[in-house]
Amino acid sequence: MKQSELLKSIAALTPYQKRKLEIYVIDALNLNEEDRDLKPKRCPYCGKESRMIKKGFKNGKQRYMCKDCSHIFTYNSHTITMYSKIERSMFKKIVLDTLSFVSVKKTAADLDLSVPCIFENRHKILCALEVLLDSENMKLSGTIEIDETFELESQKGCRKIQRKARKRGGPSSYRGLSHEQVCIVTTTDRNGHEIFKAVGYGKPTKNSILENFLKNLDPKSIIYSDGAFCYDELAKKANCSLVQLKSHLSYNTVEHINTVNSIHLLIKGQLIAYRGIATKYMNRYMSLFVFVRRFQEMDDNEKLPIILRRLKDLKFTITRKSLKTYNLLYI
Repeated sequence: MKQSELLKSIAALTPYQKRKLEIYVIDALNLNEEDRDLKPKRCPYCGKESRMIKKGFKNGKQRYMCKDCSHIFTYNSHTITMYSKIERSMFKKIVLDTLSFVSVKKTAADLDLSVPCIFENRHKILCALEVLLDSENMKLSGTIEIDETFELESQKGCRKIQRKARKRGGPSSYRGLSHEQVCIVTTTDRNGHEIFKAVGYGKPTKNSILENFLKNLDPKSIIYSDGAFCYDELAKKANCSLVQLKSHLSYNTVEHINTVNSIHLLIKGQLIAYRGIATKYMNRYMSLFVFVRRFQEMDDNEKLPIILRRLKDLKFTITRKSLKTYNLLYI
């Protein structure tokens, strides 16, 4: 397009469209400014802020050599993008689309990349988010709500389905709760700390609840549940008080589990929007939902730098091969 035609096109834009274009250009310039200096501050091997020298290129990435330990590395060694061959701007787009629940096919079309490439990079991000949550060792305290919801098992991507296939949206083969339904337990306190985990099939057992949530509860807290027996042992082991709310008639402004019930609606709605996800990846997506709820009040320009900074500081690498077996939900 000629310069005169470009100017005419810009002049024909509405004030709102001009403002959006201005924001887009500023964001692009900021990203270019961030990418200008990719030299790591510390050596990923010895951890020292030592003097580094350039040592050629590998896969288009500048390599450096530490003067102290003589190790050679790139700017993203020991990080989630270590084995990635796509550009950083593309990876940022994948991160943003993952947080915005954009489909894999749409992201692939926008970036002109293959669907398997986007799928693998998305799951690298999901695995990293799961590791971030585990490293936080989050503690729920004060008033805690806990409840479970159920989702039909999905064996998408499996070579050998261990049951008769059902049509999309079809019901379970059994009435009520059964081994074909995955139990997702959600916990939250009134301070906004949340933990979502798939703990097994059918009704949750006390062992699965203890294994997944005991270490995350502060003593002398108050736990509100719907009366399931599996939470009795959890409250006893964690030295917490348990209040069972078996019907809505026992709810009041303080004693309720409305927060986790609203979370269940959001989880189910998003799983429907995804057209279902494979059960083996369930906990990866539960970690994504936790992070999305943390940044739901922020726009894309605010939450993207925060997530990228945390991913950059996280010492976590994963290959395409190990991605298929890393921390899957097989219960």
